[in-house]
Amino acid sequence: MDEETIYQYRKELQNLGYSKTVTSSYPRQVRRFLEYSKKLFTEIDTEDIKIYHEHIKKVKGIKTKKTFSETYIYSILLSIKIYFNYLERSGEIKSNPYQLTIKHPKSKERKVFTSEEIGKLYAKSSKLQAIILHLCYACGLRRTEAVELRIKDIDLENCILYIRKGKGKKRRVIPFTKQVKRDLEDFISTETINRQPSTDNQNLLNITGDYIYKQFKKLLKDTELNTQEFTLHCLRHTIATQLLEQGMELEKVRDFLGHSQLSATQIYTRILIK
Repeated sequence: MDEETIYQYRKELQNLGYSKTVTSSYPRQVRRFLEYSKKLFTEIDTEDIKIYHEHIKKVKGIKTKKTFSETYIYSILLSIKIYFNYLERSGEIKSNPYQLTIKHPKSKERKVFTSEEIGKLYAKSSKLQAIILHLCYACGLRRTEAVELRIKDIDLENCILYIRKGKGKKRRVIPFTKQVKRDLEDFISTETINRQPSTDNQNLLNITGDYIYKQFKKLLKDTELNTQEFTLHCLRHTIATQLLEQGMELEKVRDFLGHSQLSATQIYTRILIK
C-alpha cells in the first residue's frame, strides 16, 4: 500500500483549499481502489481504473443494501483522478493512467455569454450599465459586492479594487484593465459632481441590488438577448469560464471569485472529469 503518497495527497488537498470532508474521504477512496487493484500506484494503468469503475457500479452499500448512486460513483472517480493528477504533477509517475470521461450526473448547464454577446452589451450600454458590466463581468463581483463597493475600495493608480466583505466575510483583491480604469475615473468624477457633499466612504454605485438587476434586464432587452434566460450572475460565470479557457489555474480562479472551497469553483465553472 502506498501510504506515503496517500498522506501527501491529503496534504495536497488541504493546501488547495478542499473541504474537510473531501480531504478525509478522497484519500480513503484512493486507498480502497489500490487495495482492490492489488497494485502499486506506479503499476496502475487505464484498464485497472475502468475495471474498478465497473466494480463500484455493482457494489451495494452495507446499510442501504442498494447500489451506489451516480453522484457517489462520480466522487469516487474524481478522488482517483485528482490523486493521479497529483502524482503526475509531483513527478511520481510519468504518464497519467486516468483517461475516463465522466460528467457529473447533477451538473446543470449554466448559461454563459459569448464574446460577441459581451461586446453587444458593452456597445449598447449607458455609462451606469457599463460600470455594472465592469464590476459583475470584468471583475467578477457578486451583485451584493457591487452594491457595497465603496469609492475608497478602488485603487485607480494601481488598477485594483478591494472586496472587504465578500461572501462568508472573505476579503480579496481584484485587478482591472486600463479601460475599466478610464470608465471608473469618468464615472466617479461625474458622480462626485452630482453628489454633494461626496466622500470616499460612499458606495460607488449608490443604488440598490434590485436597480442593478433592472438595468441589466433593460440592457438585455436593448441588445435582443432577453429571450435566452440570462441572469446577472451569468456575467460572473462567463468571466470565470473565460479565465479557465485562457489557461488560468483553477486555484487562481477560485481566489478571483472569492470561493472558500476549490470544489465550489469546479462546479461553478463546469469542470468535468476528462
